[in-house]
Amino acid sequence: MPQNGPLLEDVDVVTAADPACQPVADLRSVTPKHEATGTAWASLGAGDGAGGGSVVLTSYPEGGAKAWMSELRAAVSTCKDFVASSERGWKDRGTLKVSPTDGIGDESLGFSTVSAEDPGKGQDMTIVRTDGSLAVYLTSSEGEPIPAALMKTQHERLREARK
Repeated sequence: MPQNGPLLEDVDVVTAADPACQPVADLRSVTPKHEATGTAWASLGAGDGAGGGSVVLTSYPEGGAKAWMSELRAAVSTCKDFVASSERGWKDRGTLKVSPTDGIGDESLGFSTVSAEDPGKGQDMTIVRTDGSLAVYLTSSEGEPIPAALMKTQHERLREARK
């Protein structure tokens, strides 16, 4: 996974070396298996500008968000070593590790990546499903994690917006 910048940095067609890991690669690909019907992206920053992250909100046709969550859960549990490459020529190698999410949203999944080239670098990701939407929260492993309270509030707002 990229070590600097947001989830959408250097987005292009991304392919996992192991097809079982493709759902994770699809988080950065312009051609994911589950195509969104709408997407919004924002940077999140701490008061002093340090330790920020990003969030990508996407909505999907009937069943798409739930299917992708299921595929992501399977991929993260089986793909401990992750290799992805892009049509633009970059390649990332790392290790995936499941992390707790405290039951946020209708369902949630957390995982971290650790760079194979620089074990001190990595990213933390939490994906929260609310009905037919996914919120993908991303922070650098050097930054502060995004508070669960923020993710829960976003989930509640998405739920209210659907009424």
